[in-house]
Amino acid sequence: MKLVCSVRVGNRLLPTLALSSKQKYAQSTLALCKHPNTEDYCIILFTSQNKNGTKYGVRGNISQILTRFINDGKATIQFKAPPHDLFVQSEVIQLKSFLHLLKRVLENKIGPKELTCSSLSVTAVKDIAPKKLVIRNRSEYPARGFPRTLESLHINDIQRCSLDRGILHLTKLKILDLSQNCIEFIPEELNQLHLNEINLSSNCLNKSKPRQWAWLGGNLSKTLTSLNLESNNLKYLPDQIVKLYNLITLNVNQNELRFLPHGICNLRKLRTLIASNNRLLVLPGSIKRCRFKLLSFFNNNFEAKKREKITPPTQFSVLSLKECAGRRVLERRLFYSKEIIPQTLVAYLDYAKYCECGKPCFEGFIRIPGHFSVSTITEDLVMSTNSSVLPLDCYFCSLRCFRAWYYAPRRVPVIR
Repeated sequence: MKLVCSVRVGNRLLPTLALSSKQKYAQSTLALCKHPNTEDYCIILFTSQNKNGTKYGVRGNISQILTRFINDGKATIQFKAPPHDLFVQSEVIQLKSFLHLLKRVLENKIGPKELTCSSLSVTAVKDIAPKKLVIRNRSEYPARGFPRTLESLHINDIQRCSLDRGILHLTKLKILDLSQNCIEFIPEELNQLHLNEINLSSNCLNKSKPRQWAWLGGNLSKTLTSLNLESNNLKYLPDQIVKLYNLITLNVNQNELRFLPHGICNLRKLRTLIASNNRLLVLPGSIKRCRFKLLSFFNNNFEAKKREKITPPTQFSVLSLKECAGRRVLERRLFYSKEIIPQTLVAYLDYAKYCECGKPCFEGFIRIPGHFSVSTITEDLVMSTNSSVLPLDCYFCSLRCFRAWYYAPRRVPVIR
């Protein structure tokens, strides 16, 4: 029998401090074997550094087996000669099965032909610890779950309607590709992973309710650099997307978007925005603060309107304590969730508007239309027309910001 696990080898003859500082857990395979021609049983430990394996006798050579933390997938096997302790970590069910068979061997309750194999039949550890898995057919789907060593998982075109919960346990996963399926929403627990790239193109995320976008945040705020939501028939882009502070590439091509989130200025590292083949009417005013390498707005519904005369307001409403606190939370990028504050406050913070200065606002703001040449904020621009001047929906968090914009020279290009 083989057990795929992580093992740390301890030598009881060495000092405790030296043992704990030098030994580390390594991906390993434990094989419980019986010699074909004798009654000798042994456990062979294989690692990537030791492909020939280390052999440990079983009968009369095991002093004790410690199983106090067996429900956590941990156990310790202590041998007499050599005086080694094998600290084992593995899947709970597989570990229990392995130890149950070992117990039967020690009690002489195992059949003569039930366990007859040699070390030659044991697969090398490097072959059973894959880091990448590609599934393009239902028959290729793993029946026993995903290997915990996966760093890249691609499940494409198999008509899945939901995210497999087993993916939420892949703590080493960096790339997740679920394109060309029928997934309608993503569970919030996905934000506990440390993913770098997520591809959800060609799915059915347009059926997601606003609260079902809560997975945008958590650990993904710090790690996610690429997000692909192409071809999902999205009618809106969730405001929670502005929590992905390290996002570099965002693809929302081939949807039905009419607006972009006002907090797009929060994505300070965003360099590629592909929003072609949508129904965009206007851009958020805070986009002025962004700097792109590639900006694609091909085939949208932007309408160039003539400049209207704007009368500057003379007064500004007094901000409530709730608004002042909300502005401070978002400015400092403090973490918040429904486990910490009420759901109503989470929604209040998620749907903030953003001034051209980059600061958030909620109920106290000045809103006016404007125009802007997006060619000034990008190296490459893809448009349907020759003009790069597009309409803006501008918010100002104070009279000071509005006056700075209003009295700035050449603030709005002349459109005829």
